[in-house]
Amino acid sequence: MKKVWCRRRLDTPAVSPVIATILLVGITVVLAATLYVMVFGLGLGSSNSPPVASLTKASVTDGFKFTFTPFSRETVWSDISVMLTDGTNAIAFTNITTTVMTGSAPVVKSFGSQTLGSLTVFINITDLAGNGLVNQGDSFTLTTSGGEFDNTVTYQLFLMHDPTSSEIYSLIFQGD
Repeated sequence: MKKVWCRRRLDTPAVSPVIATILLVGITVVLAATLYVMVFGLGLGSSNSPPVASLTKASVTDGFKFTFTPFSRETVWSDISVMLTDGTNAIAFTNITTTVMTGSAPVVKSFGSQTLGSLTVFINITDLAGNGLVNQGDSFTLTTSGGEFDNTVTYQLFLMHDPTSSEIYSLIFQGD
């Protein structure tokens, strides 16, 4: 049996420049879309990871005010818990309800007190927009009764995301 070899002339291009350009652009778009989905996700449904945010701290009478930076995604108040520890004792404010935080802006609500060692710590939450969502600029204050936050004690504050039981942010501070 005889082998037949087909030879291509050297001056004949394999693919036209127009087709090559279209293929390169198409491949680039597909790779960019794939990378976007891998990095940012599709944005569908709920996530198994907590939102990303942080807090700033400022002194107020008998305590501290903690103000939120922007959250990475929409988060309702009922998904948030605030925990505070003094190294020995710990308290948690978990009774925050979204419906109570909805109304004429700004909405300011007290969510009770907890005993941390010899201190009674109160939490008051401010929703500037009154929309039931945790937004940039919303805040909460932790104030005390029966003493002050001690400047020799190291306190640690945890902002928790209840649906995932994950920490959103933690902050270490001492009393003034």
